[in-house]
Amino acid sequence: MAKAIAVADETGVDRARGQWDKLTGFLGDVRSEMRKVSTPSTAETRTTTAVVIITVFAFAAYFWAVDYGINHTLNALITKLTQR
Repeated sequence: MAKAIAVADETGVDRARGQWDKLTGFLGDVRSEMRKVSTPSTAETRTTTAVVIITVFAFAAYFWAVDYGINHTLNALITKLTQR
């Protein structure tokens, strides 16, 4: 037998009002969170930028060294194994 499904009697106006309430609540939350945001000073910005740049170069050097070592090792191994 077929089961009856309960359908809420919600009109388009009620749905629109609910969406409007959600939107205004969201925008109010955004506004209150944006009041908590502070802009870093010039010194803080320079310091963090320097840290990022140094870190990027350090990681680049590390990965270059690892890549060079693996490449050199594999080339030596392949050369050794393919000699007759």
